[in-house]
This record gives sequence, structure tokens and C-alpha cells, in this order.
Amino acid sequence: MKQNKKYLKFSKLRSMHYKRQIKSTKSLGAEMNFFLSPYTYIKSIYNIETSAIIIFFSQFTRITGNNLTSVYIVLGLLGGLFLASNNKNLILLGALFIFTKSSFDWADGHLAKIKKQTSDLGKLLDNWGAHIGSYSFFCGFGIYLFNRENQQIFLILTLLIIFLKAVDLKNYGYQLAMQDIYQEKNKKNILNKLNFNNKLFFKNRKISLLTKIKEFLQSFMDERARTVDFIILLILVDSFYLNIKFLDYFFYFIFFKILLIFIVGVYLTCFKNYLYKK
Repeated sequence: MKQNKKYLKFSKLRSMHYKRQIKSTKSLGAEMNFFLSPYTYIKSIYNIETSAIIIFFSQFTRITGNNLTSVYIVLGLLGGLFLASNNKNLILLGALFIFTKSSFDWADGHLAKIKKQTSDLGKLLDNWGAHIGSYSFFCGFGIYLFNRENQQIFLILTLLIIFLKAVDLKNYGYQLAMQDIYQEKNKKNILNKLNFNNKLFFKNRKISLLTKIKEFLQSFMDERARTVDFIILLILVDSFYLNIKFLDYFFYFIFFKILLIFIVGVYLTCFKNYLYKK
């Protein structure tokens, strides 16, 4: 006779979810503090509350964590596509998709843990989804400006952004290094020695002036929710209420930031031996 599955009450699940997410955000150095980062705090609360509802109802179904990750990926892809549609209703829907997709991103891992279905594939898909969402947003933003201004420069810059992010030498070096590691028979031992989760690894890591400049540029007008949501809000205001000319300059800045990061990455890799420094 089959045993009845034990389902979590919403109050307990919600409490567990808060503890898990707060611990996760602290480990990334992004503590949920209203006074330090008001919007990040509010959006985090929103994500936890909405994702807790998704997890609660999903536990009664055959829905898996990877299924929720798939929804997250599709929403990110459609969000950028709808921004580029030149249709106000679809632009509104695209903005809604981009704003809400993070709820599924915050739900997939916890659901997988509850159902004991955690896997390396799930972690891979989760990060891949963020990668797709980033590319989709940049494309949607650039084509939205092209539709508004009818200037080919925005199409050219959009293609250049995709190109620069795709061929970044330092990131490619990391990918190649990881490929070499996974080809080794004792890859687990090598990965354990790297110990990226060890706080001392990051504390003792020497950071050059160029790296500090790069990290500053990455944090300003970055690809995190606070920046993307702000641009999405401006796009909605621009589409339905009044023309916001400085939207163009946001896109110009994003392009030059990515270009500078690409140049610095090439310099650090080729001339500073960045990838192999201990």
C-alpha cells in the first residue's frame, strides 16, 4: 500500500523559504537591508512571497523544479521578444513577463529540494536561463529604440553588444579551463581544491585596480533586477504617456560599458595573466 505524501503547510513552507533565501542572499554579499538597498529589499520580499505561493501549489502536482526553470527561461525570452514587437499591448505583456519571471527563478530550487529532485542539470538550466534573459532583454531594448527612433544605429549597437558578450576572451578562458577540468578523471578532487564557496578564497584574492574599475562598472547599470525593472518602467512610461529621450543614452552607456569590460578582459587575460594568478 502506497504511503501518502507529506505536504508542507503554506505557513511552514513560507517560513522555510524566507530562511533559505535570506541565507542565500547573504552568501552573495547582497544582504536584504531596506536602508542599504530599498528596491532590492522590496523586490526580494515580492519574489519570496510569490514564489512561496508557486511552490505551495506545485508540491501537489507533478511539476518539477526544472519545469519552473523552463517557465523562467520562456518568460525571459518572450519578454525581450515582446519589447521588440512595436505593439503597445505586447510591450506591456513583455514588461510583465520580465518583472515576474524572477518569481519562478526563486521557486525552482526550493521546489526541487522539497521534492528531493535537486540536480546539476537544474543548476545549469537556472544559470542558462539568466543568460538567455540577459541577451533577450538587450535585444528587446535595442530594437524597441530602433522602432521608436527609426535609426539603424540601435540595431548595429544591439548586434555589437551580442557579439562582445559572446566573444569575451576572459569568460571564454574560464569556459576552456572548466572544460579541461571536466575532462580529468579526478575532476571532483580538483573542484574541491578550488573551494569557491570558501570565504577565505575571496577574502585573500588579490584584486587589481583595473579589476576594481571593472567591478564598479558592472555594478552600475548592471543586469540585476533593480536596473532592468527601472528601464522597463521607463519603457512603459515612454510607450503610454510621454517621450523619454534619455532612454537612448541608457542604451549608449550599456554599450560602452560592455565594450570597456571586453577591452579590460582582453588586457587582463593577454597582458596580466589574470586567469592563472594564484
